[in-house]
Amino acid sequence: MKRLLSILLVLTILTIPAIALADFDYDSIPTPNMLVVDGNDTSVVFYERNADQRVFPASTTKIMTALVALENGNLDDTLTVGDEVLGTTIKFTELSSLMGIKPGETLTLRDLVYGLMLVSGNDAGEAIAKYVGGSVDGFVALMNQKAQQIGMNGTHYTNPHGVHDDDHYTTARDMAKLMAYALSIDEFVKIAETRTYTVPANSVRPTELVLLNTDRMLNAVPGDPVNTVYPYAICGKTGDTPMAGKCFVVAAEKDGARVIITMFGDKADLYNGDTITTNLARFVNAAAIFDHVFANNFATVTAAELGLQKTFSTGVVNANAADLQDGQLTMSAQIENLTIRTSNDKVNNIKANAGAITANVVLTTDAQAPITAGQTMGVVEYKLGEDVICKADLIADFAVSAASGEVSSPDETAIVTEGPDGTALIDKGRKDWSASDTLTLTFVLLAILLVALIVTFVLSERKRRYERKRRARAKQRRQQYYE
Repeated sequence: MKRLLSILLVLTILTIPAIALADFDYDSIPTPNMLVVDGNDTSVVFYERNADQRVFPASTTKIMTALVALENGNLDDTLTVGDEVLGTTIKFTELSSLMGIKPGETLTLRDLVYGLMLVSGNDAGEAIAKYVGGSVDGFVALMNQKAQQIGMNGTHYTNPHGVHDDDHYTTARDMAKLMAYALSIDEFVKIAETRTYTVPANSVRPTELVLLNTDRMLNAVPGDPVNTVYPYAICGKTGDTPMAGKCFVVAAEKDGARVIITMFGDKADLYNGDTITTNLARFVNAAAIFDHVFANNFATVTAAELGLQKTFSTGVVNANAADLQDGQLTMSAQIENLTIRTSNDKVNNIKANAGAITANVVLTTDAQAPITAGQTMGVVEYKLGEDVICKADLIADFAVSAASGEVSSPDETAIVTEGPDGTALIDKGRKDWSASDTLTLTFVLLAILLVALIVTFVLSERKRRYERKRRARAKQRRQQYYE
């Protein structure tokens, strides 16, 4: 009977917001601390509740641990773990979330980061901290330093895993900033979105470890009364301690629009003491919020509506001149089906300022013949002010064969595009001299001058010695003549 009530409660949480999607009731979600923001710009807030109140992060701490490991370590490094996997200041128990490694094992740092993020291994966190930071304290210092760099001013860490400590805290807003930063690191996303990862057996541990991601928006768990998998989820991190409650930091993306949700403090007394519902509520509620925000807080605009520039050109090295058009290769941006999906205010701003959108070409292929028709040459970034609003692939419009004979230099105006007002936006061929370039040139010229002076001095000395010897021989001949 109790299980049936749990199922009904979960289904109620799942279906009521979906039925009233256009009129979503955030008050139906009892989570004490939460924030819903644009994942591409966390200053755009869709909903917040006690977002700046201090909370305990539990295992969502491991987002920062993974980032510090990625930025300060080499995933391919191998290391032998020691007693730190049993816990240093706090000994881990069977109630701790553990990867399952043993002292004396040799693993890669990559194995440990997967164990940290997928199964929330406290043992992996300690091993990472000791290896990357030299000690847990050294690693925690790096965590707090990174938090300050990101602007997490309401956050302080004391350990790499989130085991409870009164002085280990954060805020829902800070964790949104952290997730937004983490999403910019490709390797982090690759790890965090992984459903399953296998750690090979070794001489200490004779069986392999199969790690299943604890994020139920990515992985269905047999026995759950509802399927919580969400098709647009990118990645997330769960957390759970008696003091912190059920926590969740998660991101989803749909048609280019990205949303981050942070939720802290779900406890059983908020769900009539039902532990099943309490555990699943964060996943069910996050899915309902994502659906609502994607449907109501974002708008779209197409490239055609904005009149984005499509054609660009570049000079080509060693090209058969007959293949070029006015000495250039033309390239087309693939924007026919390009749709920009972002917050309502941003879409309105983009539409109102379409004439100010500029294009920045980034060639990822050398513009050197031979080039085939349809070959991807790079990307074009469309920018409004300093913000990149969208990107598109850039392909060659026609083939260019290689010229016979000497390789020629590229046209000095290698890439030139124009904005709406006709001003040049891109000139890949012309070099903009920086202070370091100027200093380097100065050193080179001084070195050449010094070499020239040395050569001149040596030649002058040789000439003087020759003249002295010539005069001495002449004097000797005169003396011999008169004698």
